[in-house]
Amino acid sequence: MKMKMLFATILISGLMFSTGCEKIKSLLDVKFDANYTVDMNMTVPPASGSIKTVQSSFSGSAKINPTSNSDVSKYLNLIKSWHVNSLTGTFKNVTKEAVLQNGTLTFTADAGTATWTFSNVKIKNDGTFTLDNTNGQWDELDKIFSAKKEFNVQFSGTTDIDDFSFTLSMQINSTITANPLGTK
Repeated sequence: MKMKMLFATILISGLMFSTGCEKIKSLLDVKFDANYTVDMNMTVPPASGSIKTVQSSFSGSAKINPTSNSDVSKYLNLIKSWHVNSLTGTFKNVTKEAVLQNGTLTFTADAGTATWTFSNVKIKNDGTFTLDNTNGQWDELDKIFSAKKEFNVQFSGTTDIDDFSFTLSMQINSTITANPLGTK
């Protein structure tokens, strides 16, 4: 009987220890916010030629370096997960109010691509719009950030008028989980 109790105790202890290590390790998780803002300057050129046609297309891009955040740099090799919480675009420095007839915002890297399309959005100073996760774009952006490498963001589209400029400021809010014992 004592032998059975000893064997049962060893077995239960072993099971508790093997499943408990991960639980104990997760107690050391550190969560912090990593927020980024990137500005893209856009110019919609005036119509050219003798026939007045609206040439209302624009395109602009910028780069985002995930390691530019000091907390990310501090925990760079210890990051377990990266989760995008929100994405917001704000129009700034608008020289003429207009309507974004069609627009595409794309984040690209070797790790993936996240794309949003828009139509009929008012371009005015301090006008904002939010980007949702309808098609899993945040999940793709999580992968892009998790690669911890510089990546591109591009905004292009057409407007209802020409001959003006504006800045699109993108705010990306994310939460990172890191662990001093490493990512595994």
